[in-house]
Amino acid sequence: MYEDIKYNWQVDFEHYEKLLKEREFFTSTTLRENLLMIYKKIYLYTTFTNPITELDSRSKIENFFNECKNNLIVSYDLANVNYINASKQILRSAIESFFRLSLAISRYIEYRENKKKGLYSVTTSLRELKSMQDSHKVGALTRYVIDYFEGSPVEGLYLNLYSLYSELSGVVHVNKKENFTPHKYLTDYVKFNQAAIESHLAQLEVVINDIIQIIYYFSFSLREERVEIKKRDLAEFESTLDDSTFLDLIESSFETTV
Repeated sequence: MYEDIKYNWQVDFEHYEKLLKEREFFTSTTLRENLLMIYKKIYLYTTFTNPITELDSRSKIENFFNECKNNLIVSYDLANVNYINASKQILRSAIESFFRLSLAISRYIEYRENKKKGLYSVTTSLRELKSMQDSHKVGALTRYVIDYFEGSPVEGLYLNLYSLYSELSGVVHVNKKENFTPHKYLTDYVKFNQAAIESHLAQLEVVINDIIQIIYYFSFSLREERVEIKKRDLAEFESTLDDSTFLDLIESSFETTV
């Protein structure tokens, strides 16, 4: 059997090698500016907010931060080479990693505030936060995150991420006809579907936009640890948002009335 198909796989592999040499990336098309903007935002998250990883060496904050970062980078790279469904699957993982990161940061803040009040024992809330950030039940994790941030200035951002997470789950579970990968062979990946890639790049940008805004929100509670993000450094990023006043709303929510 192996010898019978040997010629076929040799031809197919030679086609693949030719594809690698001739493959056109989306960064070489009219979509370059879209991809450049998204990359700048991913880079902003991976560098500008990096001090968060130094908050607590005993926690998993650094692990979740880096996992989210890596997921975003890999999802971006897969999108550039037209592996759209695979990119969507990794983007879903980025959202999950960020949800876990959010709970880990919240646990750190809550524990710090408890210590200021002389409370050193593990509270029910801290126990729940730890349990959910490590939970294997992703459905329970995502619902807990939505409930935990209900009423906060970033509630809507988490709802956005949750909605997109649910949408991307269809690609992972392949439970609808439109979620099946249409490609049959490697050479099919040179065929561009403009609408599909533009739609997915919009998803990528929504995720990174929401993540940066939420990190900005956390930064106000982490100033003691010198995790400070100045709004003026987010000026270019802010100019790309649909709501250019949202960062101001976050900042005002931390203002105290005299």
